[in-house]
Amino acid sequence: MDTIRASKPRPLLIVSDSISCTSGLGRIARDLATRIHANLSDVFRVGTCGYGGPGSSKFKFPEYHVHSIDNWLLPELPQIASDFAPDGDLILMPIWDLSRLYWMADTRSCPIPHLRRWLETAKMQKWLYHPIDGEGPNGKIPGSLAPTMAAFDRIIDYSAFSCAVTGNKDHLPHGIDASVFFPRDKKECRQAFRSAGFANLKDKSLLVGIVATNQVRKDWAIGIQTCRQLLDRGHDVRVWCHTDSLDRHWNIPNLIVDYHLQGRVAITTANFTDEQMNGFYSACDITLGIGLGEGYGYPIFESLASGTPCIHGKYGGAAEHMPPSMIIEPIAARYEGIFCMKRPVFDPKDWADAVESNIGLPTTLPDHLDWNNLWKQWEAWFRKGISE
Repeated sequence: MDTIRASKPRPLLIVSDSISCTSGLGRIARDLATRIHANLSDVFRVGTCGYGGPGSSKFKFPEYHVHSIDNWLLPELPQIASDFAPDGDLILMPIWDLSRLYWMADTRSCPIPHLRRWLETAKMQKWLYHPIDGEGPNGKIPGSLAPTMAAFDRIIDYSAFSCAVTGNKDHLPHGIDASVFFPRDKKECRQAFRSAGFANLKDKSLLVGIVATNQVRKDWAIGIQTCRQLLDRGHDVRVWCHTDSLDRHWNIPNLIVDYHLQGRVAITTANFTDEQMNGFYSACDITLGIGLGEGYGYPIFESLASGTPCIHGKYGGAAEHMPPSMIIEPIAARYEGIFCMKRPVFDPKDWADAVESNIGLPTTLPDHLDWNNLWKQWEAWFRKGISE
């Protein structure tokens, strides 16, 4: 491939969750920015802008913070852009849900005057990497989101599933760092769990991991119901739940009580390092990917990279990269929320069957999701944007 060099590196500002926070979007932004800085400094001068996280001095490129998120507006964006790219010629690249970007696409909807004026006059291109995780009516993007998507100059989707929904042509997943997530010794990892307080976890227990935020499209009920099914089938079930909030869209402690799993569940909400999470995944016999449609789903592929099978529904982009035995067929579907997004409905018995059939199976990260293999495709996409 011919290398196309710009006479002067273009300022590329990635807007997402803060790269120093632990969210999936924050990690995507961090991984891409780090690799752009290391491999594409001839064509881009990269910076990031986001909310959350403590900030860090370790990054070799600017990390801007916004102080608050009110209706997903970024009132500091004009000042940040002026500091990062005083001469203009900016590429602004959100890595965010389309529903959060209405004000960036249709400036008339932006209620902050100085932000609206800047959007109307700024010299910039708008690129987009967006996590479509479901389809609207008729298998397409909801009509209320289509105008937002159309306002961007370049778009890359997470998955082939997403492209089928949006009609876009380009898609790339993001990756896993296989030097961080890899199989560790299960007995040692379980001992670390016990030392941290999960005292009744035995070497022969069936340890089920559930790693998910507490939001409406993460089906905590199917996860807990599946664990109850497994207990009723005679397994010594122990459950590790890792989430950001115990009581928001789901009351997780109440679910545990309702399904009589008291004394069998360890819940963590702390921010762990990737290395610590790798150890937790490696301690598990199986994990449950409870998202009702994932654009990608970091916990799924962190688990596989750690040598632990993960069960997930057949819907969204994640299923494109998973072994068939770990994918569950929905029994029905429903539509959710103001965007009328299709969501699958599952039978917990099917999930319990899949758990039993996948316990002990050797599992690895798909080669194409290893950043070492995936980055070449991303680099080609970024370089193509400069040549167009």
